[in-house]
Amino acid sequence: MDTIIKTEEFRRVLGKVYRVVPSRPPYPALSGILLEAKNGFAKLTATDLEVGITSYCPVEVKEEGSAVLPGKVLYNLVKSLDSSELEIISLPDGNSEIKGGKSYYKLSSFPPDDFPLFPPPSTEISSISGEKLKEGLMKVYFTASKDENNLPLTGVLFHFEEEGKLSLVASDDHLLSICSIETRKGGGAEYILPLKAIIEIIRLAEGEVKIFPGTGEILFQWANLSLFSRLIEGEYPNYKRVIPQSFITQVSFSKEEFRKSLERVSLVVSPESPIVGLLIGEGKIEISSSGEVGIAKEEVEAEIKGEEIKIFFNARYLLEVLRAFDEEKATLEISGQVTPTRLKGEGESLQYILMPVEIKE
Repeated sequence: MDTIIKTEEFRRVLGKVYRVVPSRPPYPALSGILLEAKNGFAKLTATDLEVGITSYCPVEVKEEGSAVLPGKVLYNLVKSLDSSELEIISLPDGNSEIKGGKSYYKLSSFPPDDFPLFPPPSTEISSISGEKLKEGLMKVYFTASKDENNLPLTGVLFHFEEEGKLSLVASDDHLLSICSIETRKGGGAEYILPLKAIIEIIRLAEGEVKIFPGTGEILFQWANLSLFSRLIEGEYPNYKRVIPQSFITQVSFSKEEFRKSLERVSLVVSPESPIVGLLIGEGKIEISSSGEVGIAKEEVEAEIKGEEIKIFFNARYLLEVLRAFDEEKATLEISGQVTPTRLKGEGESLQYILMPVEIKE
């Protein structure tokens, strides 16, 4: 291989793939980045076997070929070089040369045959706006469980429902998030993606994203980039059973006003038990808390339908969803003091289901 690459372009593409290079690879070649030069393009690939990313950039190919260059060294080297272009040459001894301006480096390489290949794409199940996908994932991924004993809940569920609808779902024992977005294909399939893949999709997705499921893996493609991910095995719980269908109290309020009041009231809660009470009635929500440092109360105006009620929540969970919630007006729909409560906006494209805390006053 002998190829000439614009340094800035190479730096940009390396930045997209480098993050999935494992720090402790199961075998040496995985610590590298596969560079393939062919037909006027350089194809860069990195993977930790759970998530893999491939990206492309235009180059001048003097001789086609490939090399697996040490990922950390390559990334830091290209990030710091100030020459406008680089020449990368594979040597007969299996190493590689990098030349740029007054700089010369000879790097130890790994055999390209030792680098794993992604499975080829299967039939496309859906296509979706990358911006909408990122926005939807940001509203749910933080509620995924950290408990490795229940692997399906440690990821995000992609539930392709009826034609044109994708529900993104994440949950732990206390909080369930559901965000529904429009797609251009798909229906009746479910896939659980690990959080590492979700974070990379949020970081990189743009334009039109095409989705290709496989057996135990899934592939996302957009522009000049592909993201491969292993799927989490197991069955995701029937999340729709948790969504309450009837309510004794519905209360609507300014999301920002409520959030700011809740943040202030939460300053006095005990870190070990960050519980706040909501007394709902007479056109307002009274938010209260107490702890070793004192007590706090604030009132927020609200529109209320149904019964007056006092209900308790973990302030941390409630604040997390309010910070991800981007509508001006929010509605709490309460089915009981110790049964699931729904937080939503004007529609039902975004829903958070919270479990109240049982308190004996």
